[in-house]
Amino acid sequence: MVKEDKNSIKIIEQGDIFFFYRPKVDTEEVKDIKDVQRFYMVTTPEKQKKNDIYRLFLIGQKQLPEIIEGKSTSEEKNWALNILTTSNPDDIHKELLPAEYTTETRGKRRLAAAAPAGEGKYKIVKHDNHTELAYLLELPEIPGPTQKEFEIKKEASYIISVKNPEVNIPGFATVSEKKPEYPKHIKEKFGDRRWISIEDPQLLDYENTQILLIGARKKDVEEELGIDIDEQKETENTADIFKELKVRKEQAPLKPLMKGKFPDKEEVPMAQEEVKHLSKEEYPSGKGGKAGGKVGATASTSAAAVAKMLSGIEFPKDKNELVDYAKENKAKVKSSDQIIEVIKELPDRKYHNMVDIEKAIGEIN
Repeated sequence: MVKEDKNSIKIIEQGDIFFFYRPKVDTEEVKDIKDVQRFYMVTTPEKQKKNDIYRLFLIGQKQLPEIIEGKSTSEEKNWALNILTTSNPDDIHKELLPAEYTTETRGKRRLAAAAPAGEGKYKIVKHDNHTELAYLLELPEIPGPTQKEFEIKKEASYIISVKNPEVNIPGFATVSEKKPEYPKHIKEKFGDRRWISIEDPQLLDYENTQILLIGARKKDVEEELGIDIDEQKETENTADIFKELKVRKEQAPLKPLMKGKFPDKEEVPMAQEEVKHLSKEEYPSGKGGKAGGKVGATASTSAAAVAKMLSGIEFPKDKNELVDYAKENKAKVKSSDQIIEVIKELPDRKYHNMVDIEKAIGEIN
């Protein structure tokens, strides 16, 4: 339901927003974004006449877009993918649980539970000729080092658009082989356009929907957009992340959410009562890239495809040099943007040959 805020600004949707991160496989302590496997955003719209809706988004590059005042750069753009929509918060909770799987070569491997990194209120509004997602952070009260790693601000807004799944867009990676199952009336909204604004929030409800976020504002968001976001002072006892999403305090470190800092190794709960046991199709390195989420950016990208794009490169090279070389050789392979996204996720270190790169791809998968 579309509402009117002050100054006749159209409110497309409003509700609660949450952020989570999942450590890399077998990582016991997260110190910065290099130790993180996935970064998530959850939106729960304010209940209308229909049932509750909970959406889980995987965020590309493991962080929100940067917002640079008076400047437009590629870092200010990022994708997000709907990997789960449900009316049952337990489904979100289960997706974020710790997980275990066994491989023939490495034996049992463990994914830690996703940790909460932020909670707040959001609104999607029609502004001029586009739509924006704006939020105010309630927890932590003051963003800390954890939030800085993921570009989570005290307040921010992003121009938000939905990708037409039937159109290939040069320079923009398609991160899921599956397409959203839009009904006819939703498909008709796209026509032959590459992107459309979110004037109908139902667009966000379909799994495999891919959205584009472009950094817009990081201060005075309410004043500039002419809206009021009903921010509340939350505590550990009142936080919606525990009430709405059923996150259990004994299963997730609270330090990032309450104090804005990554927990030390001894502060990470090791509760084992609820652990997901992944099938082969759900392995982080298996088809589908399901690592606490149904799709990963590496889902259909093989080491062979990376090797083909990097053919002819002279070693040793660091990660940034690999990315630069890949960008210069995009014509060598199909889905080049997707492959570049994978290379960007490689650990920051020197690579002396393709074997080093193949091993690193196994680490991020």
